[in-house]
Amino acid sequence: MNDSNQSDLNLQLILSAADSAAESASEVLLARFRAEDSEALDTFYKSPNALVTDADLAADKAILQALQAAGAPGRILSEESETKLSDDESLTWLVDPLCGTVPFSMGMDHWGVNIALRRGGELIAASLPLPSLGERLSATKGGGVTRNGKPFTASSPQKKLSESAIGLEVDGPEEWRQRLAGDLDWIPLVSQINTFASAAYPIALVCLGRLPAGVFYGIEPMHFAAGAMIAQELGILVTDERGEPIDWSKDDELSVVVIGWPEIHSQLMDAMK
Repeated sequence: MNDSNQSDLNLQLILSAADSAAESASEVLLARFRAEDSEALDTFYKSPNALVTDADLAADKAILQALQAAGAPGRILSEESETKLSDDESLTWLVDPLCGTVPFSMGMDHWGVNIALRRGGELIAASLPLPSLGERLSATKGGGVTRNGKPFTASSPQKKLSESAIGLEVDGPEEWRQRLAGDLDWIPLVSQINTFASAAYPIALVCLGRLPAGVFYGIEPMHFAAGAMIAQELGILVTDERGEPIDWSKDDELSVVVIGWPEIHSQLMDAMK
């Protein structure tokens, strides 16, 4: 796979590269997950409330090496690094090598890997594994979704917001302080709230038809691009708090992202307004 322009990009080769990178990262992470040796994970904080482990860094390296081995074009914009793969500036790989570092470090299953390719202002391919659960969702734009390599469709588990369990992710203490001042008034209108300290995990649950929706406050594109690409292929809505589509041409943090099956998404929009 060499430098490609927008007209001759082979999405199946791109997806193969993404899935290969996802598999490489999954192997690295599973080898460190729930390790009997309590010293297996080296940890540090790159900023307040931003835990990083040697597993994050190893998965990041595995993804880079897999994409390089596949001859993938573009650049990688990762949670942990940034690398140029080719001279094609229209293509960006949005990567979070371990989305859910805290639950991962605690031996909980609430984590996954995000790998998506953006061309200009649109997402065109994605791979999102939940390695400890043996799940991997993949998609190309207009090409549908596969689950562990087989064609996949799903539907919402609920039709009424008042009977729904909704995923809620808030990025750290400062974000919580801001949102608790009034942005979370919609919560009493739902049945249950689930928070996982991950974006990949709850978005995958929405795509699998196990959660009807998730709301994410203070989130960067690499944390949810893969899930968003797959969700959209399944007919799930991915918007900001006004119900507007996400502008994928930017790398800036988004204030609010709502991902949900249409009927629940509509009710959430009404509740959040």
